[in-house]
Amino acid sequence: MFDIRSSSGRRLLQFTLIHVGTALTVVPVTSVLNRVMIAEMGLSSTLVAFLVTLPYLLSPLQIWFGALMDRQTAVGGRFVTWIRLGGLMAAVGASLMAFTVFLIPESLFTGFAATVVVFLVWGVGINLSSVAYLALLSARADPQERSRTVGIMFTAMIAASIGTGIFLSSQMEPYSQERLGVLLLVVPAVALVLVLLGALHLERPSGSPTVDMQPPQAPPGLLLRSLKDNPVALRYFAYLMLVLLCIHTQDVLLEPFGAEVLGMSVSDTSRLVSIWGTGFLITMLAGIPLVRRYGERAVSGAGSCLAAAAFLLISGSGLLGQTYLFMGSVLVLGLGGGLMTQSNLTFMLRMTVPRARALYIGTWSVATFLAQAMIFVPVGLGEFIELFSGSPWLGYAAVFLLEGAGIIGAIFMLRSIRIESFQRKANEQLPDLPAAEPVGVSLG
Repeated sequence: MFDIRSSSGRRLLQFTLIHVGTALTVVPVTSVLNRVMIAEMGLSSTLVAFLVTLPYLLSPLQIWFGALMDRQTAVGGRFVTWIRLGGLMAAVGASLMAFTVFLIPESLFTGFAATVVVFLVWGVGINLSSVAYLALLSARADPQERSRTVGIMFTAMIAASIGTGIFLSSQMEPYSQERLGVLLLVVPAVALVLVLLGALHLERPSGSPTVDMQPPQAPPGLLLRSLKDNPVALRYFAYLMLVLLCIHTQDVLLEPFGAEVLGMSVSDTSRLVSIWGTGFLITMLAGIPLVRRYGERAVSGAGSCLAAAAFLLISGSGLLGQTYLFMGSVLVLGLGGGLMTQSNLTFMLRMTVPRARALYIGTWSVATFLAQAMIFVPVGLGEFIELFSGSPWLGYAAVFLLEGAGIIGAIFMLRSIRIESFQRKANEQLPDLPAAEPVGVSLG
């Protein structure tokens, strides 16, 4: 628990509002708009997957954004300026999507070009806001407070996504372009308000930079060598990419599957994010004591089995035409995803060495972004199978079963990864690091 009257309690609440606000701009896109573009408008699922994953494709910009922010804060600049700008871009981009998407049938080139621009604005905004508030969190909070804040931020984000999914579902019956357009104005507007409220007085103006001591860092060139010369690190990088690609491909496909294979309404498929999120939140929280008692590998394996079973059941629900089986399977998928996320996060934090924590956390983050950016590859495979066979169910089922098989394969990959072996090799690779150098951080 935290006391809202204390400075740390207020900071926690403000960071949570920013995190939730930024995340809310994503929910209408992945729970409603993706389904409408594929099922109602008949657009290519590969194209839709590409658009939805633009924030991940643009994630390398975070490196440049971070360097720019560091330079500006070193001379008295403020992170909250970037937070506000990123939140505004994400909200504006999300709110304009319905208008540009519905231009595509009328004017293919103009509509598609405008849609790409809007999705780019949305993606850049998400990345800009994210790197700014995480950098400010790192500067303002001590390690104990930082860990608690991240946990609460993540939990609040999932809870807000569940609530938003329920709200969208209630407002999309019956479906119309006008209703969708209004919702894509309302939700991003609420998201922007949350971001602006969170940023209010979060960072006090500073006429001159304050100097903080940055811990020694390994040279960036070690990132590639850390993988090439460390077999355990390479296997873990591949493991992260495989498991995240398999678990996140469904982000684009569940709603269109419900529409095209099971004939579900927009209102019904909008509810899927809430069903999935409920299961995810339950096991994300329950996974904390489970990981402590049984270890990361056991909990991750259990979550992987649940997720693989869910993909099998989802495929079967389409073959049998059972809507309730499908919705129950989505809940099981959320339960498995929560266990996998909790155990993998804990494991990832141990896959570092004291002299290069940032290097390896950054390396694993690259794997995360690469995996999520590649979602359009299995989606494209499913679309090809559908076109070749003439069966929408077969196209979707092939991808779901491939995801399940990949997750099962990831269980065996994780078993071969030994943290002690990784750390021993990593320490051998690292040169003597330079002494800490002062960097400007406006602490307010």
